[in-house]
Amino acid sequence: MAKLRFVVISLFLVLLTFSTQAGNGLDMELEPLTPESFYLIDEPGQLTLDEVKRLPPSRWTPLGTAPISFGYDTRPYWFRIAIPAADSRRILQLEYPLLDQVDLYFVANDGEVVQHQVGDQQPFYQRPMSGDGFAVPIPSMDEQTLWMRIETSSSLRVPVLVWTSSQFFEAQMQRYAAIGLYFGVLLCMIVYNLFGYAVTREASFFSYSMYVISTGLLMAALSGFGFQFIWPEWLWLQERAIVLFGALAFVFASFFIIQLFHLNRHSPLLHRGLVILGTVGGFIALGSTLLPYATTIRWLLPFAVFACAYVIAIGLFMWWRGVQHAQIFTLAWFLFMLSVMFNSLAYLGILDGQFIQRYAIMIGSGIEVLLLSWVVTLMYSSERSEKLKLQDEALKNALIAQEAQRALNEELEERVKQRTIDLEKATSSLQVANAELQRKSNEDGLTKLYNRRFFDQRFAEEFARSKRQKIPLSLLLIDIDNFKQLNDTYGHQVGDEILIRLAERLQSVAARVTDMVCRYGGEEFAVILPDTDHEEACLVAERFWQAISSQPFVTEAGLRPVTASFGIASRRHDMEAESELLFAADQALYQAKHNGRNQIVMAANS
Repeated sequence: MAKLRFVVISLFLVLLTFSTQAGNGLDMELEPLTPESFYLIDEPGQLTLDEVKRLPPSRWTPLGTAPISFGYDTRPYWFRIAIPAADSRRILQLEYPLLDQVDLYFVANDGEVVQHQVGDQQPFYQRPMSGDGFAVPIPSMDEQTLWMRIETSSSLRVPVLVWTSSQFFEAQMQRYAAIGLYFGVLLCMIVYNLFGYAVTREASFFSYSMYVISTGLLMAALSGFGFQFIWPEWLWLQERAIVLFGALAFVFASFFIIQLFHLNRHSPLLHRGLVILGTVGGFIALGSTLLPYATTIRWLLPFAVFACAYVIAIGLFMWWRGVQHAQIFTLAWFLFMLSVMFNSLAYLGILDGQFIQRYAIMIGSGIEVLLLSWVVTLMYSSERSEKLKLQDEALKNALIAQEAQRALNEELEERVKQRTIDLEKATSSLQVANAELQRKSNEDGLTKLYNRRFFDQRFAEEFARSKRQKIPLSLLLIDIDNFKQLNDTYGHQVGDEILIRLAERLQSVAARVTDMVCRYGGEEFAVILPDTDHEEACLVAERFWQAISSQPFVTEAGLRPVTASFGIASRRHDMEAESELLFAADQALYQAKHNGRNQIVMAANS
């Protein structure tokens, strides 16, 4: 097993080296344009584009084609970048994905301005293009000037690249392949060690898996892929993810190291120090949820370097004490510490290297994760081998002990199987119960239609989808005419019968699965019609009206004819909230009632 893991790690390192070299070669072929830039610091933070354009050249500091890098600086910066003419469509890319607010102004020679606003303080779907960092299409192929204002609480590091469209998408494929390899390795390690924990109940397997999960989430935050694929609309988490997951990673690392080496038994002093560091990491994680990112990141970076150094000291001590595989553990954390140090210096603006900032901690953590997984397996294998050796010696002395051991193993296997079966049964029962509970919570008790709670939630979702995808959405409101009089004359039981029968007719007429018939309240019903314009909505309402008025309802009081009034509204492009569409339908229903009932009224301007 150990030899197999060594081969796997060696292959990964070879593939990583190959992909890095291949990526460098591909970059040389793609040759993105790195334009020259000038900058100035907007100390008051009040300069407008027109004011900046009028500033004399002496106010601007040249940067040349060097990457923009100013470390942690929360002051607003303005940049002036000349974009030459080209013979094909191009894309501007800002490779750093953690900038808070970026205002881009493309100004053509004739004065026309095309503006884009990007940053990780906006939901990911609002970006002009999906890609690594921030990407926006350059509006024309003519010569133009880019004016860029950046204000961020993260490291102000902005590699500006100009690609042709084909170059950009080819480079994205390369980037996604590298990231996919990294997260694929992490996922394999998580599954492998969680399976090991499930089988062996060895606590170090579980704590290591939680450490890898935290590290993976940290890398997802640093690379921008977390915001792109995992939490694209969770701005609160995006602002705090790096510090939160970075601190949690060391909290779980503390548990893992204590369990792996039984540290309290070998050195109570080092054990107490590691517990203190884990507690500090927990406080930093808590602080990241309460304090600004600019404050907590300055806590995390020096803490990470010191914590890694302390863990390396533990590894060296355990190595000196003769603990098996401590040298691999020490090597793993030494490589990770180097990557953390390089990454921290790059974020602080001391080292200038986009590759370091984007890939150093990823490569270091990837190698560390593999080596630590190897250590866990080897340590468990070593302990297990020692146990088997003692068992073999005992088995040689007594055949009875051999039979007892065999029976014990069979019992253990049966328990594992039974536990798996019980878990599957419990999961299945829970799924059935949850499904039934979900159905009951969305169902009107009398009519068995969707209830008001479901309507409010689904109507808001469909309105947002209609607005986002620019597809039509219509709403029908149906009110039974003179229902109070019917209740007062024949009693509530007859009224309930009519509500139930009317609900059945409405449900039978609903032609599409997506048409949602809901009981809105009392004798009022609502029908959500996704992807339905006003003309189609009128046809649907006509069918509902015919179903209600075509024949009387069978009740305990005999056959009772029932009529209903309809209000129809369809979403207009200027509607910003679902309440506006609901109000329009309600007004149409009111008009139908006012006009004499038993009729269909379409909202004005729908």
